[in-house]
Amino acid sequence: MPAKPAWYARLDEIVADLTALPSPWITRGTIEFLLGVGPRRAQQIMKSCAVEQVGTSLVADRQLLMAHLTALARGESAHYELQRQRKLATALQRLRDDYLARPKVLIEAPVEIVNQRIDDLPRGIDLSRGRITVEFRTPVEALEKLLALAMAIGQDPARFEQIIST
Repeated sequence: MPAKPAWYARLDEIVADLTALPSPWITRGTIEFLLGVGPRRAQQIMKSCAVEQVGTSLVADRQLLMAHLTALARGESAHYELQRQRKLATALQRLRDDYLARPKVLIEAPVEIVNQRIDDLPRGIDLSRGRITVEFRTPVEALEKLLALAMAIGQDPARFEQIIST
């Protein structure tokens, strides 16, 4: 199935813009601008509405063009395109909401580390004014303690700031 024109979703806005124009004649350039299409497609769209020739260029009657675009907007393919765009927007919004609602954990961690509190940090992590000390024996232990500290800070950033600032 061929792709639907991107301007289908904006047809009401386009018709309103056409209504606001002072001239009853619409040029190909105006159609290109309003619909965001190239010269060839603009020429195809205005072909059935072109009633005058100015120099070597055709101009379309604004009322005929608006009726033509309105008929396109009421067409079945436009309806399904708008419905598809709404579904896509809803799905994207749902994904965005889910992404924002869940904490970003890049590694798997035990529950006790994920729910870590500043007041219950593992032995070997000390917080004081202007200083954070982490004591460890192995690289894995160092990573676990750093993760616990990060999770605790994420749980209560105000408490962390209070401890290291005073």
